[in-house]
Amino acid sequence: MKFEDFSINLAKERMAANLSAYELSLRIGRDASYIHKVENGKINISLKMILKICEVLEIEPVELFKPPSSN
Repeated sequence: MKFEDFSINLAKERMAANLSAYELSLRIGRDASYIHKVENGKINISLKMILKICEVLEIEPVELFKPPSSN
């Protein structure tokens, strides 16, 4: 799995939930630019944050790790 796949999936799932990167960042208790930085590969993300994001997006973590074409 490539990090780019994770980033693409995160952006797709976030948009499907009608959330901006700013809104999702705040909902998981991070600074306003956190999700933008993750989606652009500027920072690494912890498992704890992945689980928080999935809780907010109401998805299973596996959805973020699939090759984008299989979504």
